[in-house]
Amino acid sequence: MIIDIYVFLKGFLGQSRAIEIMRRVMRFLGRIRAPLMARYLGVRPDDMAELAKIQDLEDKLFGVRGYWEERDKHIAKKLEMFCPFAQKLRGNSEFCHILVKEFEEATFRSINSSYSLTIDGKLLSEYGGTGCLFIHKIKVN
Repeated sequence: MIIDIYVFLKGFLGQSRAIEIMRRVMRFLGRIRAPLMARYLGVRPDDMAELAKIQDLEDKLFGVRGYWEERDKHIAKKLEMFCPFAQKLRGNSEFCHILVKEFEEATFRSINSSYSLTIDGKLLSEYGGTGCLFIHKIKVN
């Protein structure tokens, strides 16, 4: 449904205005889900391997499939090889590059303020895309 709202807004208001509106929505959703997910999963905020359980749960809920290339206290890299929304997002890959990133950052930074995210690779939502590499990092004292 969020994708449909974004595509509608983009068609009606243009990409930059749609992104501006949806950034706020994604940030809000990320912040309100953060404490719920952290509590439900019992993750330790100072361990990226633990925090990565959040992406595992959301991937399971949304039907996304991939595998962890690396997962330790400081960094976790997950390569997603299938996304049920990729086809629908063709021509709208900024949804992933900007809005999914905003959603993840809002979630994880609510739990650990030193969190950072890079989404790399030729995304599944891009023509010829092969995989979405999520690189999660936290600074550990």
